[in-house]
Amino acid sequence: MMIEDLDNITETALLQWIKASIQTESNIHSRGYQGIVYLYEGKGKRFIIKAPIGWGLGRLVRTAMLRREYRVYARLSQIQGIPLCYGLLDGRYLVLEYIGGTPMQGAEITNRTVFFDSLLKLIKELHKAGVAHTDLKKETNLLIVEGNLPYVIDFGVAIIRKPGPAPLNRYLYNLASKFDFNAYVKLKYDGKYENVSDEDKGYYNRTIVEKVSRRIRDNKFYGRIFLRRHKTSRR
Repeated sequence: MMIEDLDNITETALLQWIKASIQTESNIHSRGYQGIVYLYEGKGKRFIIKAPIGWGLGRLVRTAMLRREYRVYARLSQIQGIPLCYGLLDGRYLVLEYIGGTPMQGAEITNRTVFFDSLLKLIKELHKAGVAHTDLKKETNLLIVEGNLPYVIDFGVAIIRKPGPAPLNRYLYNLASKFDFNAYVKLKYDGKYENVSDEDKGYYNRTIVEKVSRRIRDNKFYGRIFLRRHKTSRR
């Protein structure tokens, strides 16, 4: 079901286009764990269309994830810094506004103060709407527009806060919210936590999950060093 006017682009025509693109493996913009992302360009418009991949149970799971992501975008429709969602085409193709930004990784930020103040405000607005992104540390999920404006994309693993008593959901939502704020601090200070200001220290609260994953990465790193030294000593 489409929820927005597509300006003289019919749902039928768009559905034919995405099916043809899938069949011919054309118009591919990127690939992800949920599926393939296609870029539609026509009649002066650009859309991002996310389509599930795989077969059988795997495809059903990915389709359910896209439907869930559609519900996330529906919650965030009034927030600046989130792509507009045009709807769910044929119950399985997520149609989104194309944002002509640059992924944060390697991008130039013209005014870091303006950018990170805007990012923090955006994260708080997400949480106010009952959505925690969870994966903001992945810099491809954060676009920079005009050098200063943050856009958050890809809500495939976002957590939606449920109303009423839901202990497990509330725990996961609170955990994901901490991930979001921790990502903000990490990105702002480029992982140099000794430089974090007193004000931003209030947003940084490393979770058990992050501590364990860091320990695993460190162990792998030192493990590789040990193996290299061990091999060298045997020569």
